[in-house]
Amino acid sequence: MRLTFRHLAATVTAVVATVLAACQSSDLPISPNGPQGQSFSTNNALLRIVNGSPTAGSPCTVAGQSTVCIDIVIDGKRIPTPPGLPGFPYPVIPQLDSAAILPYVSVPSGPVLIQIFRSGTNIPVFEPTTPPLVLSANKKYSFVLAGTAPLPPPNPGFFQGYLFNDGLFNAGFGATMADFHNAAPSAGAQQFQVTCDSCVNPQLIGAPAGPGGIVGPVSLIPSSNYTVGTTVTQLVIAALNPLGNPGGVLPDPAGKQNVSVFIVDTNGAPPTFQPIAIEDTNG
Repeated sequence: MRLTFRHLAATVTAVVATVLAACQSSDLPISPNGPQGQSFSTNNALLRIVNGSPTAGSPCTVAGQSTVCIDIVIDGKRIPTPPGLPGFPYPVIPQLDSAAILPYVSVPSGPVLIQIFRSGTNIPVFEPTTPPLVLSANKKYSFVLAGTAPLPPPNPGFFQGYLFNDGLFNAGFGATMADFHNAAPSAGAQQFQVTCDSCVNPQLIGAPAGPGGIVGPVSLIPSSNYTVGTTVTQLVIAALNPLGNPGGVLPDPAGKQNVSVFIVDTNGAPPTFQPIAIEDTNG
């Protein structure tokens, strides 16, 4: 489990709010309703980008933490970097998870052009694939930049990327759902699990999923003291919102009712991957 740094919560909350505001003011087509403030429009899909690589970006400092940052371009339109933020960071602590997992944006269905650069440079770390990435209308997707090194030849010299079809959350009032993404090339197949006060612990989620695999959305028992992750490493839900949800309750009484979980590679001692997460609304 990663350590939490409660004194950083207020700073990171302000950074994340700036990230959201900057994305909403970008020139990407964005609508006012739906998941994380976005909605579908005719023939559009919802797409969010996740910085899941601890080495692809440029060195940067966010909320006092040394990490790496990336710049993102979708269909030729750059997502603006918020004032005071050097790029979109890899999450070295849980309070940075929501800055690394960007909000959904609405984009036309069909082939999508995703370009990712080391922040502040024109050095690409991910560019178009063959065959291209294709989005279907009225679907939700997460694209995760992944891995600790570019793919070997004969692949292009870019990092791994995973496109996940997220499915739709439809939790009822007072209920909670989650989905689990394996975006860690180093992890191999992993068994997802949760623990909580009301769970039969540990509660295994679906069958083991390999890199690029997704499990869910699945319903979870409303409870406190949640951890989410795999049988190897877990994230304490309270770490995502230590001031608003210190009891690690799902659904979060001070936030959104659902949660999306990703495992991504790390660049340190074993385990070589970690869970990161963000809260989501229905839709």
